Amino acid sequence: MPGQVSTDEPTSRSLPGSGNFVRTTLTFQRSPLDFLGDMFQDYGDICTFRLAANKVVALSHPHHVKHVLQQRAGNYTRSTAAHKMARNIFGNGLSVMEGGPVWRRQRRLMQPSFHYQRVASMSDHMVAVINDRLSWWDQAAADGEVIDINDEMRRLTLRVVARALFALEEGPVVDRFANAIETLDSELTAYMRFPLLPLSVPTAGHRRFHTSQAIVEEIIDYVITEHMVDDHDRGDLLSMLIQTEDEDTGERMSERQLRDEVFTMLFAGHETGANILTWVFYRLGRHADIQQRVQQEIDHELDGRDPTLADTTKLTYTRLVIDEALRMYPQQWQGWRRCVEEDEIGGYRVPAGTDIFFSPYHLHRHQDFWDDPDAFRPERFAPEEVARRDRSAYIPFGSGHHMCIGNQFALTEMLLVIASAVQRYRFELTTDKPVEPKPLITLGPDQPVLTRLLPRAR
Repeated sequence: MPGQVSTDEPTSRSLPGSGNFVRTTLTFQRSPLDFLGDMFQDYGDICTFRLAANKVVALSHPHHVKHVLQQRAGNYTRSTAAHKMARNIFGNGLSVMEGGPVWRRQRRLMQPSFHYQRVASMSDHMVAVINDRLSWWDQAAADGEVIDINDEMRRLTLRVVARALFALEEGPVVDRFANAIETLDSELTAYMRFPLLPLSVPTAGHRRFHTSQAIVEEIIDYVITEHMVDDHDRGDLLSMLIQTEDEDTGERMSERQLRDEVFTMLFAGHETGANILTWVFYRLGRHADIQQRVQQEIDHELDGRDPTLADTTKLTYTRLVIDEALRMYPQQWQGWRRCVEEDEIGGYRVPAGTDIFFSPYHLHRHQDFWDDPDAFRPERFAPEEVARRDRSAYIPFGSGHHMCIGNQFALTEMLLVIASAVQRYRFELTTDKPVEPKPLITLGPDQPVLTRLLPRAR
């Protein structure tokens, strides 16, 4: 996009700024994936653009992103406007917290809650919630009803996370909780598309946001209090977080920190899981051959019974499908850092105080690392292909010290949902119209993914 974005010769000079920052800002907000794709194509792997009044250095090459997130991570902080906005909404949870001693302590406290053994203890609860929802799908399939897969995945993953996180069973509290989350999600999505007025300005949408946020926090506070009064392990993540003590000081998390962590995990856990599952089922609907291979693998391994955690390691082709969906539709599609001390990236001087933007969405499509990157090909993640590929070219859960702590939980949930659903149904899209990614906080579909469920013999 000439006149908006510019690059410079390597080394001795700063990366120059861009031209019309008002036009650039609006273009970035309206269509960021297209804007970034055009920019990287025209100007290369490292270039600058202006967002509002700030000059931003944008990266798409895996080695440049690795430099920021791993090799020189201490020089690139989370003191950016994007992280400040996230903290204002979600609190100071681990996923938005700045690095340093406080972050390391919090990471150490939370890590045991996501160990394999802990996820194993929750897998039976996950399957119970999944089966409960699929019983409704059985009726929809029998009636020939068309469903929106994204809506269904959001309902399902919210209930899975509520059970795994809080040990919340179906009932009025979960219904109230789900309704509030749905409104919160909708209003936050509208705000993220055009954040023209701060959330403190009492527009109708902002009032709905704050009302639903208050309901969610009220329920979270209630559940935390119930867990702390009856201090025994219920097999959920909250029990583990409450009981975990710092090995050096013996301290436990404060109630404020518990609330921030739970709120962040709740939002991220159901939002990202729902989106990736939506993309998986969308791709199964578009690629009959891939769907058939997934069916054959699941039928062979499960033979009609409910999946267990042990089965997830056997569903090797299904896992390739998930990996390819994560490549094409990374939920952390954008990342931000701020350069503390002057540095050099890819031969360009980066001044102190510069905002750094990197795009896993475009990194996952870099043609030096991915052949025909816009094609959906699960075989890219066969062991021999992975062994040949630079590991920095694939970062679906982030990279470096701040890699997502819940990746094992998310992958387990997705495999159990897919295995349970594919045993019962064949997925048939009702239109050939392509579904494109819609970049907000996460990367969901830009339209309903309308699907007909065709019952399969079990």
